[in-house]
Amino acid sequence: MDSQLAILKNLSEALIMVNGEGIIEFANDAITGTLGYKPENLIGRPMSILMPSGSIPGHKQKFNSFFRKPKTRKMGNTDPIEIVHQNGSIVDVEISLSSVDIDGSRKAIALIVDINRFFKYKNPIKDKLDLYYSLIEHNTDHLFQIDREYKIHYINHVSPGLHKEKVLGAYLIDLLPSEYTKDLVKNILNSVFETGVAKSYEIDFPSPLGALHYATTVTPVIKNGEIFRLNLITRNVTNDYNIKKQLIERKNFIEKVDLNALNGIYLYNLQSSTTEYTNSKYTEIFGYTREEINTMDKEDFISLFHPSDRENIIQHLKQVRHSKEGQIFTIEYRIKSKKGEWVWCLSRDSGFEYDETGKCTSFIGAFIDITETKKIELELLQKNKEIENFVYHACHDIRSPINSISQLIDLSLEDSKNKEELELIDKSIKRLRSLVMSLLDFGNESIFKKTENVSLDELIDDVLDDLKFNIDDSSAKIIRGNNLPKIKCYKLGMYQVFLNLISNALKFRNKNTAPVITIKSFSQVQHWKFTITDNGIGINEDKKEAIFDTFTRLNTSYDGSGLGLANCKKVISKHKGDIWAENNKEEGSTFIFTISKDLDKETNLLDIKSTPDNKK
Repeated sequence: MDSQLAILKNLSEALIMVNGEGIIEFANDAITGTLGYKPENLIGRPMSILMPSGSIPGHKQKFNSFFRKPKTRKMGNTDPIEIVHQNGSIVDVEISLSSVDIDGSRKAIALIVDINRFFKYKNPIKDKLDLYYSLIEHNTDHLFQIDREYKIHYINHVSPGLHKEKVLGAYLIDLLPSEYTKDLVKNILNSVFETGVAKSYEIDFPSPLGALHYATTVTPVIKNGEIFRLNLITRNVTNDYNIKKQLIERKNFIEKVDLNALNGIYLYNLQSSTTEYTNSKYTEIFGYTREEINTMDKEDFISLFHPSDRENIIQHLKQVRHSKEGQIFTIEYRIKSKKGEWVWCLSRDSGFEYDETGKCTSFIGAFIDITETKKIELELLQKNKEIENFVYHACHDIRSPINSISQLIDLSLEDSKNKEELELIDKSIKRLRSLVMSLLDFGNESIFKKTENVSLDELIDDVLDDLKFNIDDSSAKIIRGNNLPKIKCYKLGMYQVFLNLISNALKFRNKNTAPVITIKSFSQVQHWKFTITDNGIGINEDKKEAIFDTFTRLNTSYDGSGLGLANCKKVISKHKGDIWAENNKEEGSTFIFTISKDLDKETNLLDIKSTPDNKK
């Protein structure tokens, strides 16, 4: 199972796996390049989010039909399908659809390819050229023989637009397109007649599809020791001529791009282990020329990279070496310039050439110098850390006097003439204490130091014990849809998530209806999926994203700091998952979140970025 998913995950084309309920259980990394979504933002959601609203009913009908009677759908057999890109645009795609059984459960696997990559449209100009040249009996070299008066005595093939019977006996000079070409050819022909030395020339002939370029070689025909005729071998070199012209134009273009490029660019040949191309920016950033790099052996070259980054570089190069066409790999690293300074770089590499077996034989890369950005980033991280520590410790220090004031107010309320004013102060103190506690929870990074195996049934029991007063006060009914699993997670962080979501369901209830809260879990391929459904007041459709922002309070008539759901999002992000909200059909809302099943592995392999030098 894991090996199959690893193969699917590394495909260069976008792929998703959907269960019989239409829920996406797996998406590979290539989905981002095709549809803009990150895999974790699709997993756990219905496939209908990829469909234009007008096509959802028809899609559901076809999807249900497929699961009742699976039938492989091949690319190109039907019209393209419209899919909604992450940015909201509509993308035409081809889909290959197949059915598989995984652990006794039927799944649908859809391979998704952008229509622009699938079809190779015919070039209309090429079609016209093919039609035009099909009128010519043979598209080979033309052999003429002329006398001293330039009269044509023999031709094996006529030129385009001419008839053989009309060309024979005609004068070559009269067939030429302009006075310039007539003078040019006449001078060359006379020179060969006089000297007997072969010469050549090139001229353009007009045609219905543009100018055709011909190259002609003129050689003498000798009889009885004298030159009495000339042979002209003429070849249509239009394609070669245009290619050379394009190469010159591209060369000029590349030189201009190179002059203005902000990126260093390199081309590396894996077979010869040499750098075949570097632009001027490469040398400007590193200080080394291509020739200097090529004189280094592998060990010398690797030694240029920071010791903390070398293993990452080696693994990165292995990935590129075994890459498939279309795959792109990104890496951050430090390299020592010729001046002896460490330079932070961000590189993107991909295969450039492949042999007949599909093996990568060379790769191309581009990089930018991010040294200054890294310095600013480190400064910001340090400042943010200082601010977080300040807020955390300030809140911690403030908590004690707040508790003392609250206790004094409680004592004063027992016997006071100013009871109404004291109750007002007491409410304000409680709100302040709630905000302080929320800030402490939000800023507490220590809960993410180590994962542990946690029984969610036991964790929910603890949450419900802490919320017992609110549950009893609201006559709430808590339903667990199934036995909750034991998972690997950050225990205190997961506790905060369930505590926030259940307490919100209790808080934002309909006043005339007792809360009913249902907790369910679902096992997916790479993630756990959880839902918490209530029958409360629901959420405005246009606010379903904003509720996860810090200090966001949509309904000020309820107490709260605006940090609870922001903290949930932070915790779920640490678990490599996603969280979102949906309104129920009748009443209330459902909060859905996913967490990775392989948290430790994903945490270690998120990227291959190195950490900066530690100052000693």
